Amino acid sequence: MPVIHAVDHQRQEMHTTADGPITMDDIRKHLTQEHRDKGLPYRELIEASGATAEFSASDVRTTVELLRGYGKKGVLGPTAIVVGNDSAYGMIRMLGILLEGICELQPFRTREEAERWLADASASRGASES
Repeated sequence: MPVIHAVDHQRQEMHTTADGPITMDDIRKHLTQEHRDKGLPYRELIEASGATAEFSASDVRTTVELLRGYGKKGVLGPTAIVVGNDSAYGMIRMLGILLEGICELQPFRTREEAERWLADASASRGASES
């Protein structure tokens, strides 16, 4: 499977690696596994610089609906996705815009930028919960 994740419950974070062609089926399986592993509320870093987006704009809307459903059941943590090309950046950016009000999701060109954004997103989320 081209998507592998690890959940760290103590640190309340997930690390995911996506490699090769990523399809809607891969996205659906990943979200199902995250839900099963109780990782959806955690911040997530997805290293996908070696992945290619093999999904359509229609699949992006399907992903939004899946996440909307999970969001009705509980909080969804911020997700940073490191991408390796302009096409993937555009698809993930579109997904992030469509997810506004459901969860925070942003594409990044480097892991360092993604980690910095996740730290800021987690800090601001913690401050708003106080």
